[in-house]
Amino acid sequence: MRCSGGLHRWLPALRQQPLVPLLARSSDAVLMKDDIVKNPARLFLGLMAGIISSTLSAETLNPLVITPTRTAQTVDEANASVTVISREDIERSTAMTVEQVLRAVPGVSVTSTGGPGKQSSVFMRGSNSDHVLVLVDGVKVGGATAGTAQLENIPLALVDHIEVVKGPRSSLYGSEAIGGVIQIFTRRGTVEPEIISEVIAGNNGTSRLTQHFGGTTGNTAYSLSASMYDTDGVDSQPGGGQSDNDGFETKSLAASLDQWVSDSLALGVNFMHAQGKNDYDGDAAFGDRYWNEFVQQSGRFFVDYFASDNVSIRAQLGFGRETNENFIDTGDFFDYETRRRQYLLQGDISLTTHQLLTIGLERVDEEVDASTQYTESERYNNAVFVQWQTVAQPLHVTASLRHDDNESFGEETTGILSVGYQVAEFFRPYASYGTGFKAPTFNDLYSPFGANPDLEAETSETYEAGLKGNAGRFSYELAVYKTNFDELIVLGPPPSYIPYNVNRATAEGAELSAAYEASDWSVEVGAGYTRATNDETGDQLERRPKWNGRLAGAKVFGKTELNLELLGRTDAVDTGGGHVPGYVMTNVGATYKATESLDLGLDVTNLLDQEAITAAGYAGQVREVLATVRYTY
Repeated sequence: MRCSGGLHRWLPALRQQPLVPLLARSSDAVLMKDDIVKNPARLFLGLMAGIISSTLSAETLNPLVITPTRTAQTVDEANASVTVISREDIERSTAMTVEQVLRAVPGVSVTSTGGPGKQSSVFMRGSNSDHVLVLVDGVKVGGATAGTAQLENIPLALVDHIEVVKGPRSSLYGSEAIGGVIQIFTRRGTVEPEIISEVIAGNNGTSRLTQHFGGTTGNTAYSLSASMYDTDGVDSQPGGGQSDNDGFETKSLAASLDQWVSDSLALGVNFMHAQGKNDYDGDAAFGDRYWNEFVQQSGRFFVDYFASDNVSIRAQLGFGRETNENFIDTGDFFDYETRRRQYLLQGDISLTTHQLLTIGLERVDEEVDASTQYTESERYNNAVFVQWQTVAQPLHVTASLRHDDNESFGEETTGILSVGYQVAEFFRPYASYGTGFKAPTFNDLYSPFGANPDLEAETSETYEAGLKGNAGRFSYELAVYKTNFDELIVLGPPPSYIPYNVNRATAEGAELSAAYEASDWSVEVGAGYTRATNDETGDQLERRPKWNGRLAGAKVFGKTELNLELLGRTDAVDTGGGHVPGYVMTNVGATYKATESLDLGLDVTNLLDQEAITAAGYAGQVREVLATVRYTY
């Protein structure tokens, strides 16, 4: 028997059991697939409450995900290329930030303009950096002015796991989901009480303190996490006019509460807040010191109601706030803030044992407040979406359609059709066709520095075929794709720089990932090829290396675990015709389990101190040595 998205058929068993026994799980906090088969009700409630961590560990090669279809399914059932980064993966890596973790994903290119806290961009499958939708616990994050999420401001210490779905998902999520969706899940309550204290310190004046509490009491699950991160950083622009280190500091908090009220009603709330200060290099003619102060907030309140064994309804209110204040010396010279509210109503209906229908209504209100006056400061987007999929059978068909009505640019309708067939556990081919769109930003439409209120949405169509499977402890995934972009927005000539729709582009490529996990060792390999070009000129699109890859291995020797990771990418064209050279970077780590409660770690990022630059003129990843002390009470 295979686990799938048709979870409502398991509700009778769910209602007969209390919360805590349902969520009993292994010591490494991962629900195993065999456990799902024996008691699938655990899966439904755990994913609903956010308590079960749908992660990849040494004991499972087929984690649970919800991002590809908005319903729960295992990775091998998704007709899409999906990568899951678990909390265990995060702790095993040398990464200290979300963008550092993402650079290990095949087909994903991460660009950073300096050290920690500096502006980062994610390019997925050759699409633009604003063609990637970023969600935190189901709520969209990112500024409405530039249209991109500031991943550098999302604290990795508060993250439980990350789901990366490559390919269009506008038919479920709307604007931005052309290249794919990155959904970040914050840490949630655990079955057994859990208290973890962590201290990390290293070179470049880097330190991070993290405290996490989590547990379950009766039918209530709770969690509270807090973190402080501080680093002196590096000189962001070594060849610029300001020769100094550019530091970064942030304080963050995440909390969640999930309550099973009755056998048919559950409530949940979660919240994340981060604030800090980021130094950066600017024009020395205007000042000696540049910095910004930021606030990043997101959260949601949701109600799940199980109307019957075959029908469930979720009502969700989400909110987000992103504030950025920029300073030169002692003066405040530019501020902006985005406020967002999301209203979601989603119903899942089991039509038969093998058919699941999802219907949803969504409204998003966005408001911008800036120190310069925009011609319009708010807008709304209303949407309706529907999805039909087959479940719990070898043939998995998914069809979804979404209609968006946006106040600023009009209407867009997008869809996806995908078909997959489970020939055997180790052999599952699939194929899909999907369309996507990207709404013009407030800067594009309403900026006082040059805007065009007549802009159309950017659009895309993607063809994809893939193969995935499991064979014992071995898993693999292969995908090939082609995306045609249309109506791409570009800036006009100086001095006005008024944007307009003109460009067409094409991205085609392939991704391969494979993993083998034994009892005391593991190895993972991944590679991505992307050829993204401007259809009119034939030129390679900026900051998209053709190749990126990763080779990683871990080995346990008694109480010690050793980790080795090689990350590489080829050269790329940068903005203004600049050149970014390729690199291969070596990361190593060691963890020693001193006692049942105490773990000691030592990590080195870029061991050989290679020149790992991702943006011309800016510093790349320097050698970073970090020591970790983690105590679990």
